[in-house]
Amino acid sequence: MSFRNHAFIPSLSVYCRGPFRTAAVLYALAALVLSGCALAGGGKSSSAEKERTALNEKERMEFTKLFFDGNKAKILGDYGQAKKYFNEALRIDPHSGAVKFEIAKLLAERGRYGEALSLAKEARESDGDNVWYAHFLAQLYAETGDLPSSVRVFKEIINARPAEYDNYFNLANLLAAQGEYDEALKIYTDLVEKIGPNEDISVQKQLIFLEKEDYDRALKEVIALIDANPEETRYYGMKAEILQRMGRSEEALELYEIMLFEDPESGPVLMALFELYEDRGNREKSEEYLLRAFESGDLSIDVKVNILLNYLSSRSLEERSDFVIGLGEAMERTHPDEAKSYAIQGDIYYNLDDPEKAREKFLQAVELDANRPPILQQILTIDAALNDIPSLLANSEAALELFPMQPIFYLYNGTAHLQNKDPDAAIERLNTGRALIVDNEALEAQFQTSLGDAYHAAGMHEKSDRAYEEALEFDPNNALVLNNYAYYLSLRGERLEKAESMAKKANSLVPDQASFQDTYGWVLHMRGNHHNAKYWIEQAIENGADRDPVVLEHYGDVLRAMGKNAEAVRWWQQALDEGGAAESLLRKINSEDLGE
Repeated sequence: MSFRNHAFIPSLSVYCRGPFRTAAVLYALAALVLSGCALAGGGKSSSAEKERTALNEKERMEFTKLFFDGNKAKILGDYGQAKKYFNEALRIDPHSGAVKFEIAKLLAERGRYGEALSLAKEARESDGDNVWYAHFLAQLYAETGDLPSSVRVFKEIINARPAEYDNYFNLANLLAAQGEYDEALKIYTDLVEKIGPNEDISVQKQLIFLEKEDYDRALKEVIALIDANPEETRYYGMKAEILQRMGRSEEALELYEIMLFEDPESGPVLMALFELYEDRGNREKSEEYLLRAFESGDLSIDVKVNILLNYLSSRSLEERSDFVIGLGEAMERTHPDEAKSYAIQGDIYYNLDDPEKAREKFLQAVELDANRPPILQQILTIDAALNDIPSLLANSEAALELFPMQPIFYLYNGTAHLQNKDPDAAIERLNTGRALIVDNEALEAQFQTSLGDAYHAAGMHEKSDRAYEEALEFDPNNALVLNNYAYYLSLRGERLEKAESMAKKANSLVPDQASFQDTYGWVLHMRGNHHNAKYWIEQAIENGADRDPVVLEHYGDVLRAMGKNAEAVRWWQQALDEGGAAESLLRKINSEDLGE
């Protein structure tokens, strides 16, 4: 299994402080640099000042106060109030570029780039010489994906301010993001002539050469970096990766080993060695280095989690289960206070069909960070699957204390109360949770299904039937509802034709389900079709219900109806041995009219 092209792979971005390898990330860097420029300015403009001279003294004073109050509110983090002040100021002076600039920044901080862009254009039109307006407009063009317009604005800035060299970096990065590598390289070359050799320029040129797959020139750049900065170890990592791309893996391996000797805990180097040996098919060595990387605090927990997620989605999980479990344990030792260390192990054990161990890890995760509803839901799912009703009841109560507005936790809690023989509490919880559902028909159907069961247990048959009917309106092919509804109707001897139709449909939707087969058989028996009833209940017994006392008792009842009294007694006795209802079974066994 190869992990290439995933976020955790060691790449030049691991070793570089600012530049990144792909055009997409170069664009992201450009946006970041632009953001820093845009937010650094004060936003004043000479044109705006001239426009305000047309205001009378009272208006000018009111405008100034509102503008000051808006900036004060912004500094205090009250963005809503800040926008209110700025809008009032703009009402007094609709031409103020400074106010439009401030409002545009507030909108951009909330991701409303389209609205911000419109105001930023107006701000720049109000004062074409204001560099802060221009920087911010270029940033917004980049944020909205209009890189050509961002490039155009930066070229205008450079023409107006040729001595401000940061603008050249921004322009070159934007050009690289559009794949205009040659033009970007020319800007970097010209910049070197202006300011002399520069580490960041060299790194950026190297990354562009890699995008162009010009590995010889990329290698030349990194060698120059090493010569100028021999103590900077990340450059050796960059060189090793380039060598790998050039097919010179032995040289890369030698370089990585030297780096590892200097820093045995280096996460990026350990990951690079893992990748190298993984590509070579040397599982033993690749696993050795990956385990060391997981034991290193120099590799972030998020990188480790991503690696484990890749194993979870791999077909080789069971084959490499011991190794994957070992990785999880190593991560836990290295990051014992991180909930992620335990949550991902819970996923591992769950995927390896060890629900009890999975639950243990999930519980450890929520002990460290209870604000994780999906993990809490996973715990409850395991409780239900294990039929651990005390745990399901306790854990669902705890979840409701933390998240009283999450309907799913009421569903689990109501189910727990029902299984705990407390249908009244179940009904109360289920109705409370159902009232919180918003636009989720699937969840609504689940609640109605459980309410049907709870109302039945409470003897409220009319409400039970209505709940089942509503559940089937949401999902006519819900096999569980069809089965339960049919069975409860048969127990009451009501609407048996409808019960037979529903039980038959449930078995067609989910074949070979023992409880469904027993229901169908029992409904047929109640309708007097004992021969077919015998067949279906026999199918249930063959499919795993051979120790279910209810099914065994049903089979005895069918046999008795067919006149096979001696056989019926044997099955009733077996049901009694399996813990069936003693009073009912003993009465049947001891009845006086069982003679053949």
